[in-house]
Amino acid sequence: MKKIKNNVWRHVLQLGVIAVIAGFILKVFLGGAPADVEAYCPFGGLQSLATFISSDTLACSMSVVQITMGIVLALAVMLFSKLFCGYVCPLGTLTEWMNELRKKMKIGFMVKTGSVGDKLLRAIKYILLFVIFYMTIRSSELFCKNFDPYYAFATGFKGELTAWMAIISILVLFAGNLFIGMFWCKYVCPLGALSNIFKFTLTFIVLVVLGIIAGYAGLPMNWIWILGAAAVICYLYEIIYYKSNTFPLLRITRKEEKCNNCGLCSKRCPMNIDVAQLKTVKHVDCMLCGECVGACHSQAIQINRNPRFRWLPVVLTVVLFFFAVWMGSHWELPTISEKWGDEAKWSKLEMFERDGMKTVKCYGSSKAFAAKMKRVPGVYGVTTYVNRFAVQVYYNPEETTQEKVEKAMFTPTKMKLKVPSPEVEKLQVITIGVEKLFDKMDVTFLSNIFRQKEGYYGIISQYACPVQIKLFIDANKPIDKKELREIVETREFEILLHGGVKKKVTCDYEFVSMDAKIDTISRADFLNLMFPQTKMTFKGNVAKYGSDVATAVYELPYVGLDKPLIQRRLPYFGSFISNYDGILGYETALNGDTPVIRITYVKEVLNDEKIWEMLQAPKWTIHYTDGRVEEKEAQLPFKTPGKTIE
Repeated sequence: MKKIKNNVWRHVLQLGVIAVIAGFILKVFLGGAPADVEAYCPFGGLQSLATFISSDTLACSMSVVQITMGIVLALAVMLFSKLFCGYVCPLGTLTEWMNELRKKMKIGFMVKTGSVGDKLLRAIKYILLFVIFYMTIRSSELFCKNFDPYYAFATGFKGELTAWMAIISILVLFAGNLFIGMFWCKYVCPLGALSNIFKFTLTFIVLVVLGIIAGYAGLPMNWIWILGAAAVICYLYEIIYYKSNTFPLLRITRKEEKCNNCGLCSKRCPMNIDVAQLKTVKHVDCMLCGECVGACHSQAIQINRNPRFRWLPVVLTVVLFFFAVWMGSHWELPTISEKWGDEAKWSKLEMFERDGMKTVKCYGSSKAFAAKMKRVPGVYGVTTYVNRFAVQVYYNPEETTQEKVEKAMFTPTKMKLKVPSPEVEKLQVITIGVEKLFDKMDVTFLSNIFRQKEGYYGIISQYACPVQIKLFIDANKPIDKKELREIVETREFEILLHGGVKKKVTCDYEFVSMDAKIDTISRADFLNLMFPQTKMTFKGNVAKYGSDVATAVYELPYVGLDKPLIQRRLPYFGSFISNYDGILGYETALNGDTPVIRITYVKEVLNDEKIWEMLQAPKWTIHYTDGRVEEKEAQLPFKTPGKTIE
């Protein structure tokens, strides 16, 4: 208790962070959605910044706030010391607590600083640092999320993690810290390795400058290798010198004339630095935590030989945090920024920006959007900002117009809201104009609003200005323009997510017009119109057997075939069955109200029993367009056998 009292504000910060994370975990276990536990993660921000520097892409889940947190952390280490490690990091706090527990239980053993074991163990964090950044830059996804103990705990093991990696990491965290003091912080933490690189500031700056010069000189230079060189050099510095000489600018100092040689400062140091034997603490492990300052009764231990600086690290930590948040709210980085085609035309390009592109929400969807726009004549580049769902499109006005580009961006969408009962023989079709409804996700949201109302069965969106929406309505339901306006202009509603979690969605759609003409459509035609038909012919097998071979069609009922999740798995299904002799292709269709898969096969090779046996395979062989071949678990379960219909 006395220890806490002597350094109270540090412990308030540490306990506050732990309390917030405990709240995240409690919310998850009470059935809530996982919180954005990466919102202020500086390590994730630095990884994302590395992907942006290397390839002009931003890791999906990263915001500019996280990047500014990372940049501020780097500057803080260079100027002031490892404040994040000493005052904020939850794993650092847990490591300290376990160190105290280890001492009281008198278990474990010490690894002497400078020993062979100490030097070998210190390599682990640098190796992890390089692997994490290498994998993150390759994929534009934060690789550390696979095993980060903090991420696993804070999401209640419901995040984007790899279970076995996370379990090993957690075992290392607890077992390592229980037997070796501050094991995680000294030997494993990749952010600790990166912070030590920043402590060796002059070496880091020289390597960055050399990389920039090499780039301007036209030499092939990948920034991951700059990091690799920094990791190797700084590791060698660490195990040879164990100190940084010039930076950071704030240091723990000891006034010999005031020191009574009680040794409390060394005893209280979490990192086991022998402060009592030093005039100035330059040790690479020092995180300016102030435990030695709080332990000293004679005020011999100070920060930069000034007793008034005792509270400076706490104040700096809080100020730097809010400065990073402020800077992040006034700065913007794109998720991707790409240009293509004839560079001579780039100077002529015009740009327009479209907000509200909710389907452009991560790196993957940004790349998909860019791939789509590459096929549009006259378009030469895109930039995406996923945190505000915005895209910028660069086009040549001599080759196309903004309207044509916007039309190419638009994705016509049809969605079945409900299945009309057999008693409903006809539906009426009306057309309304809606503003601020440009993205496919907007149509999904609007569909969810209409789905909650009686008498609405389907929606189709078409490009126009404003966007045209066809509504399929019960023939007996009166058309009420006021009701339609109120539905379209619903400002907030709830959607049900996977796992039964409800999420509130806000909208700002505007009802503009309603066509006076009302059409009708039969129930059967409506169901066929809404059904997502797929057809695939396996040209290799068709060529193998020729056009004169006797064929038949095996019809397999599959309830829910029109659901998006099943539709996304159909390409895997097609690749899987194309591996079998005698299979010529397949298509999806409706047989009455029942969705079916129709497989065309060669009679001489297959029959109903062989096809059913094929469909029961536990593993599917999948061939990808890039030439990869992969064994996957069966992507669709087949429970009801089909039969040959022709």
